[in-house]
Amino acid sequence: MMRGASLLPVALAALSCVDALSLHRRDTPATVELPIERRQHAGGLQKRDSTLNLPLINYYDSFYILNLTLGTPAQQFAVALDTGSSDLWVNVANSSYCSSRTNPCKPFGLYDPDASSTYKNLGVEFNATYRDGTNAYGYYATDELGLGDVNVDDMQFGVAESTTITQGIVGVAYDTLTNEASHEGKTYVNLPQALVNSGAIKSPAYSLWLNDPQASRGSILFGGVNKAKYKGELQTIPIVRTLRGYSYLAVTLTGVSVEQGKESEDYSSRLPIVVLLDSGTSLTYLPDSLVDELYKTFNATFLEDDGLAYVDCELMKKDYTVNFDFSGATIAVGISELVLKAVAEDFPLGTCAFGVVPSGDSQDAMYILGDTFLRSAYVVYDLGNNEISLANTNFSPGDDDILEIGTGTSAVPGATPVESPVTSATVASATDIVHTVMVGGTKATATDSNSGAAETSSSSGIAALPTSNTRHLLSGLAGAGLLLAL
Repeated sequence: MMRGASLLPVALAALSCVDALSLHRRDTPATVELPIERRQHAGGLQKRDSTLNLPLINYYDSFYILNLTLGTPAQQFAVALDTGSSDLWVNVANSSYCSSRTNPCKPFGLYDPDASSTYKNLGVEFNATYRDGTNAYGYYATDELGLGDVNVDDMQFGVAESTTITQGIVGVAYDTLTNEASHEGKTYVNLPQALVNSGAIKSPAYSLWLNDPQASRGSILFGGVNKAKYKGELQTIPIVRTLRGYSYLAVTLTGVSVEQGKESEDYSSRLPIVVLLDSGTSLTYLPDSLVDELYKTFNATFLEDDGLAYVDCELMKKDYTVNFDFSGATIAVGISELVLKAVAEDFPLGTCAFGVVPSGDSQDAMYILGDTFLRSAYVVYDLGNNEISLANTNFSPGDDDILEIGTGTSAVPGATPVESPVTSATVASATDIVHTVMVGGTKATATDSNSGAAETSSSSGIAALPTSNTRHLLSGLAGAGLLLAL
């Protein structure tokens, strides 16, 4: 998420290679599906057999949240979903920020340890600090977690006694990116593996479907795929492995092109590059040179002070498509997904924002495919096999068609590996990007995981902080009186 850093785990590689899942549908697949909604609270969390499908809510058109409970009896929370970090943490009522007169944290839930009979203080510091100056500080605890009808006993999470962030965050990346792993050098079982350990799902994997900007609902499906939510076939590419192992949910972007009718223009000279697939980032961040070409094509004007580009809103009615290629797996993003309604006091009517912004051309630049890309992609994050499967999203799905993700290799049902994945590209680890904050100067070169070739590095090691939501982006634009309808 946009707030701080992404912390990513490695430990899930220990899963044994048992029988891969057949494509036969089970009457009770081990999945958990939670709906995600925009601008309104989700009606309720529901368990779907052995999958978990959870609703997400897009608050202030800037980040997606889902509902969960902590404690006995259950205390309700709305937390920001983040594929770019790994900790779950929530606010407490007595923090100076949350207890201010405006009660900014109250709509998202406030944790009361004294009200829970299953609460336990672990006596381990939790400290997340973000580049934009926001932070969450407190300690780790355990308590009972509820997601829909699924309960997880002794779930570890951060209790933020001091914070400048209104809502908590649930990170679903590798456990090596937890705050405790970064500061204490040891990992703990975070949400994806905790759901496996509880018996709710078979594998630490989940599918993300954000839906289009105008839609009110999306979903995260733990432990399964929903064939109704995507078009074509799922294609599988490897997650990039850096010098320190598997950390970020990052893949290699090999091509970008723009189509209009029968015409096509390629903008891949700066590629391949490693990109994060991050639900906690609203916009998409790419190399300056590539973005400049896109701006020329779409007649976009970039304003440095805003950190945004603007286009004529009529552009969203055109038949342009921006294609993102990952070693042969192509996601087509319609131009209407990239043109964002903008409301500003000093901007003329008919002005919209453009959902792609420059992130530098230097070796330490970081590139992120945020929500303006992810809404057009159905993404399966398979942490157990260190793979990501992609397909074009179906914005008008019919009845659910859910299949369980099993264990072992080739566990994602219906997914086919790309023939020759590109697995060598520069990985950056130091950045000032809006929502992902990291410190350190390491860059690593990803290599083919089957080759055994060593990765290269420079400078000191990488230290990643948990990411935050895009509230930072919106607050940064407040001075310009600008709001984006993402």
